[in-house]
Amino acid sequence: MKKFTISILLLLISLPILAQERKIEQVDENLYIYRVFDDSGRLQQKGFYKNIDGTLFEHGIWIDNFGTKAEFQNGTMVWIQPKGQKRYTSEEIQLHRLKRKVEMLEAKLTSL
Repeated sequence: MKKFTISILLLLISLPILAQERKIEQVDENLYIYRVFDDSGRLQQKGFYKNIDGTLFEHGIWIDNFGTKAEFQNGTMVWIQPKGQKRYTSEEIQLHRLKRKVEMLEAKLTSL
């Protein structure tokens, strides 16, 4: 019975993911547009990929339906701007992550 319940839960969780339609279309020689639509056909996310030596990397401006925008250059995030908030550069995000790691390490050291 437990396996049956877990199977049903996994099915219910995976159905919304499967309902999304993903489209990728070639725009230029090395540039592709990527779009994700929900089950009612509304655009959920849009962005571009750049083909570099047979590998696709995020490139250009990416937008989601929540209003978040981000810019990528050859797979590296340059900045991200959640709707209604300030723009954060990749350096600011990396600095914030490093600060959090230092805080966690300090907390572990003081608990010893």
